[in-house]
Amino acid sequence: MVFAALLITVLAIPAQAVDRAAAAGLPLSVTAAEAGQAQGLAVGDVLEATIARDGYSVGQAPVAVASTAAATGPAVRWPFPTAARLSDTFGPRDAPCAGCSTFHKGLDLLPGEGTPVHAIADGVVREVSAYDDGGLGVHAVLDHTIDGRQVSSVYAHFQEGSLAVAVGQAVSVGDELGAVGSTGQSTGPHLHFEILLDGVTPTDPFAWLTERAGPQ
Repeated sequence: MVFAALLITVLAIPAQAVDRAAAAGLPLSVTAAEAGQAQGLAVGDVLEATIARDGYSVGQAPVAVASTAAATGPAVRWPFPTAARLSDTFGPRDAPCAGCSTFHKGLDLLPGEGTPVHAIADGVVREVSAYDDGGLGVHAVLDHTIDGRQVSSVYAHFQEGSLAVAVGQAVSVGDELGAVGSTGQSTGPHLHFEILLDGVTPTDPFAWLTERAGPQ
């Protein structure tokens, strides 16, 4: 009997406590928000600190900055804006005239007599001849820096009186240099065009230009 009486008393205590709290006007429970306030740390404080480190606000994506470096290096083009027929290519050959070489160091292009010839890239004029002095005839040689290497371009057999540049002159890609003619050791009007690596070593101009400027 004593045990039963004690058990009834213990079970009655919570109910009596609730009644007293209600009579005194005290809250019966604690909300999640109140529990958070009691900890003294707002969720917004954590986000604000993170944002300050990242350098941008919530909902604002980082902006990608495009590179200003050139992807393919300096502009390179063919000597003519449209395709020209090839009459001779780079390499060994039968000499086509007295005094002509048996190893052709360039290309022979036939766009038509008087067609303007253009610089293949930015550069500086290294050599010219305004007269029909045999060999290359009226011609120009330009020095360029392409892919970090000195490259020279040779343009020969211009018409007399058509040379448009002088030694030491800076030229831009596409500038007119002269007009197609048949001066020097030539069998007919054409442009003899060479590419010299490091300014001295001939290489196949067709392959070199196709790689950098695309097909003719």
